[in-house]
Amino acid sequence: MTTSQLSLGQQIRLVNSESRGAGKRFLFFVLCLAIGVGAVMMIKSFSALLETSIKRESKGLLAADIEIKSSWAQKKEDLAYQQQALPPETRFVFVKELHAMVQLSGQVREGKGSSLLVELKAVPSVPPLYPLYGEIKTQPTLGLPEHFKDNGALVETNFLIKTGLKIGDTFGLGKIRARVSGILEAEPDRISRAFSIGPRVMVSLETLKEAQLIAPGSRVKHRTLIGLPQGENLDRALFTLQGGLTDKAATLRTFEDMQSSLTQSIKRISNYLGTLGVIALLMGGIGVAMIVRTFMSQKLDTIAILTCIGARPKTIFRIYLFQALFLGLAGSLLGIAAGYGLQYLLPPKIEGLLRITLTPEFDWRPAAQALLLGMGTTLLFALWPLVRAVRTKPLRLFRHIAEEEELGKGSRRQRWVVSIIFAAGLAGSIFWQAESVKRGLVFLVALCVAALLLFTISTLVLKLIKRLPPSPLMTRRYGLANLFRPNNQARSIITALGMGIMLVLTIRLVQMDLVSMLKENTKGAPPNYFFIDIQKDQEETFKTVMASTAPEAKVDITPLVRARISQIDDKKIAEWEYTDRAREEWFINREFVLTYSKGVPPPGNEVVDGKWWKPEEASIPQVSLEEDAARRLGAEIGSTLIMEIQGIPIEAPVTSIRKVNWRNMRTNFYMIFSPGALEGAPLTFVASVTVDKAKELEVQTAVVKALPNITALGTRDIIETVETVVGKLLTLVDFMSTFAILSGLIILSGAIASTKFRRLKEAAILKTLGAKQNIVARILAYEYATLGIVAAVVGVILSVGLSWAVMEYAVKSPWHFRPGPISLALIISIILTTITGVLSSLDVLRNKPSLTFRKLDS
Repeated sequence: MTTSQLSLGQQIRLVNSESRGAGKRFLFFVLCLAIGVGAVMMIKSFSALLETSIKRESKGLLAADIEIKSSWAQKKEDLAYQQQALPPETRFVFVKELHAMVQLSGQVREGKGSSLLVELKAVPSVPPLYPLYGEIKTQPTLGLPEHFKDNGALVETNFLIKTGLKIGDTFGLGKIRARVSGILEAEPDRISRAFSIGPRVMVSLETLKEAQLIAPGSRVKHRTLIGLPQGENLDRALFTLQGGLTDKAATLRTFEDMQSSLTQSIKRISNYLGTLGVIALLMGGIGVAMIVRTFMSQKLDTIAILTCIGARPKTIFRIYLFQALFLGLAGSLLGIAAGYGLQYLLPPKIEGLLRITLTPEFDWRPAAQALLLGMGTTLLFALWPLVRAVRTKPLRLFRHIAEEEELGKGSRRQRWVVSIIFAAGLAGSIFWQAESVKRGLVFLVALCVAALLLFTISTLVLKLIKRLPPSPLMTRRYGLANLFRPNNQARSIITALGMGIMLVLTIRLVQMDLVSMLKENTKGAPPNYFFIDIQKDQEETFKTVMASTAPEAKVDITPLVRARISQIDDKKIAEWEYTDRAREEWFINREFVLTYSKGVPPPGNEVVDGKWWKPEEASIPQVSLEEDAARRLGAEIGSTLIMEIQGIPIEAPVTSIRKVNWRNMRTNFYMIFSPGALEGAPLTFVASVTVDKAKELEVQTAVVKALPNITALGTRDIIETVETVVGKLLTLVDFMSTFAILSGLIILSGAIASTKFRRLKEAAILKTLGAKQNIVARILAYEYATLGIVAAVVGVILSVGLSWAVMEYAVKSPWHFRPGPISLALIISIILTTITGVLSSLDVLRNKPSLTFRKLDS
């Protein structure tokens, strides 16, 4: 009998007949695969949905075709060049963004004070109006010119909640009174509110000018939005602007750059979450392997009969492989459908992080990838059990070993070939899913190490249990003995469950340590406030206000200058050769905030190379670099650094390199100059104030009242904002981690079902000998409780080690041992394992012995 002698219909009928009586087992097969495929499908399709939405709204995300952004307003000659070089129909919109303090009529809100930090945005009140692309949504629905009449201001709902104001009320803004004219519901170019320190307030450029909030050196983001005429070449316009822009500190980007940047960020998040999907898929694959193995074990007699009547191993292999692939297709299609449906649950999870309209839709690309991964997983994990089973010899029928369910070991050549195929297929699947050889390799190595540790430790623990003295309690003794029956798969179950427990608990422990890191940064008497944009002529006024309001307060005033790197030694930034452009370019071309210091290095700064200048040497131009900045720039002691401040170059030699504690909640800098290097530079000041909590609101109110242009940034607001963002991001991770838990439970159920044939006989024999249902149930409970205990203990130990490694080497923050969550994870894992095991064996407990034997004989 060969495959060529069988028609397609005959092969299908043979597969169908071989599937009879295995419906529940095959259901576990399908579910194991569907969970993993569903996880992959959900993440991939949601990422594709985000990318599609970004492409659809790409111009609106920038509100322009091209944006020119700088810390200073554009020069007149630059504006004249742009208007002359670009087509006459080109539209220009000028936008200014800054943090500001609003005053609430001197009326102190309960526990909040009489001033509030806001994110202020000023746009034109005459055409061309903001935005050039996209839509601004307001209530009531009026045009911006009408909203901005009589110093009108649009505010977010959160502003009204925090201030207690309503539409029509007024508030202090610098030197004027502004009027709440409406509610600002959406801005097209504000895609995220994640890191908003205060509520948005939008006013006209004229209102901002009247408020006199901006002085030379103030921290303001100046944006020029450019709308090109229809059909104008974007790249040509960008090249024209770059060639004529004299302000080299300004940055230009197009809506395509915005789209690319967001897409890359989404890919990084999806790759991380996709890792969980891959783990769920691989754990499902383990379940598939165990189910196929046991199913084929029970088909050994059938295979021996087929061999007797002339069937070749290839024929038998193809028949059962066809059966496995059919089930794999069913599981993959079910997973694709579930993953598509589940993506509807994800948009609410990122609410507040991204302000993009998301309408879930079916995309064939992630569906095709998930389908191929599902079928590939089926083939990889079913291959070895099939190869071992089809080599069954006809002699088996005459040795009366029908109860033995062991598969053959296969030849050495077969083991090598299948191992190579499995390793290559697994690596290929992971690399494809990770979309990077490097990320895939890291994940693959970590996965293999974790699986090897779990398997090794479970083997040692099971050997230890086997050597323990027999328990005097019969049910316990029998339950533990079941762990060592032939084809028990205890190690596989422990490995699969331990992997899931390790993953979920590691995520939770790292999350808790991240939140702790943020909270610990508030200890050690950090500053209560940072007061920014203090002008040079306001320094003494600020000191006077602080002395009269809170003379006991600790006040540190630091000078600031904004600049960009122009050259390091003979390497010009404009001609910089990047090793990894994606990782290096942002740092090399960023705007740096500089300071100078006459005395010793600031707290939290340790000189690790070179030496700090003496007070008498402070007039000589020198610079101290932070160690990471020095490494990125390729600088060392003696290197010459040239910075550009508003087009004016300053030069200084590197005389020291520092190690900086960036988490000390103080003003830290990549570059600290000697006073002589920054002489004559346009300075502003930032003050850090440490004051008793009871005095916080009084200090904020006094400073803002005396100097309305100054912004008070509370450290508690910063910490709460970061915690909110971290919490929202971890919600996604928590959501995905449920797949790992579900995978573990399904795999356990599948493993239990895969040993059902043996348990039916045991239960029938025990009941025939007089054992009651509760006795059999206790035996099962002891067996599964032991599996749960071993899996939980090993998984928890590995999660503790893994979370420590993540915090120590990736986050570089203190790790904490947390007995509470660890103990809870142990208890829940053991209870779930035991309950799932017993519930999955209900039919074993309920069936009468006669019914069981009839099933076995049929």
